[in-house]
Amino acid sequence: MPRFARSPFVCAPADAGDPATSNDAVADAPGALPEALTAVLREGRQPHGAADTYWDFFPRSGRHERAEQVTDFYEVRPFPGYAASETRASLSDRLGRSPFLKALDAGVPARAQVLDAGCGTGQLSAYLALCGSRRSVVSVDACSASLGEASGFRRRAELSHWHLLRADLFDLPVREQAFDVVLSRGVVHHTPDPERATREVARRVKPGGILVLGFYESLGRLFHRMRMRVSQVTGKPLALLDPVLRRKDLSEDQREAWIADQYRHPLEVLLPAPRVADWLRSEEFEVLRCIPPHAEGDALFTHSGAKRPGEGRVRLGWLLGGPRDAD
Repeated sequence: MPRFARSPFVCAPADAGDPATSNDAVADAPGALPEALTAVLREGRQPHGAADTYWDFFPRSGRHERAEQVTDFYEVRPFPGYAASETRASLSDRLGRSPFLKALDAGVPARAQVLDAGCGTGQLSAYLALCGSRRSVVSVDACSASLGEASGFRRRAELSHWHLLRADLFDLPVREQAFDVVLSRGVVHHTPDPERATREVARRVKPGGILVLGFYESLGRLFHRMRMRVSQVTGKPLALLDPVLRRKDLSEDQREAWIADQYRHPLEVLLPAPRVADWLRSEEFEVLRCIPPHAEGDALFTHSGAKRPGEGRVRLGWLLGGPRDAD
């Protein structure tokens, strides 16, 4: 799954404003928005109300039918779930074992305003909030069940600087050019219009900021498409072909959630990396690097000209790595 990080060269309008660094807790009463959220909301946007779990900006009508199908899918199968025994320490330790996530945390400033667009159950958001108590992390998703999972962990971990919003990716309630770091991983390829989705999340990055975008690349995902075809013939996915299903530490619930997300998803669009790079460049982004490859200890947000997404040998490496790559 390639991920783009960028710094735009063109400045934002003078009134774009500075991101807030307040860590106020989310209040339960409607209208009592914390300062960290009011600083980044679009003018005139107010939530329909506050649930115990999230601030609700979700549209009451007008969504694309395919987008509704995806939301309904995750309402039944929030992914990935939290173990009942998950704690601050266990989540930090588990995600911190990933060289990519460790490098991501190292690259996100201590006082950064972070947006996770399409956060799902929010495990990446939680990790960045746990690693940086002075960060303000805003997580947005369309699925109330996923946000419920995130909120449960947020409460247990006492992460008052992590804010949860329910909203549509094509109608984000937050301002453009308001965030130091924007993350959107595993999201745009599950939308009816991946180009528009990419541009929507990209425009939330402030000048000089970073976008980390993860999507199903057309060559990188090719081997998994073969897995999916085989599963249709055999009636079930084969562990022989899927390294995740061969893991001994998966619970039955985690196994079923993986199969649902990777083999039975209602909407999946494969995207060639050069095309996505062109979309980003037209938004005045510079593509810093593609991942994989990423070596442990390698700084994530430095320029890596040898790993440009348009180079055939890089994409060929993704294709050949398909049997070892879970997604």
